[in-house]
Amino acid sequence: SACEKGGQWGKAFGLLADMALARVELDAITYTAAISACEHGPSWLTSIVLFSIMSVQFPKPSGIPLGSVINACRTGSAWVLACNLLRKELNRWRTLD
Repeated sequence: SACEKGGQWGKAFGLLADMALARVELDAITYTAAISACEHGPSWLTSIVLFSIMSVQFPKPSGIPLGSVINACRTGSAWVLACNLLRKELNRWRTLD
């Protein structure tokens, strides 16, 4: 969260990686914070990668990280990817019910 406010998406990603290497259990909140930090920089691709990893580990739908990824894609002018991701997630969420 502090990395997001400071525009330090690289540090947020680094912290997440360090936590994984230290075998700290990562949860959906940790991933969401790192994804949110990616909203305010040139890191839309990183946000998609993190969201993809998170979706496998935590399949229960959540609009918060998805919204952050879409915002990151908007910042990076990656609208086509954002629309494809949204379509894919909506279809996945339907199959979970």
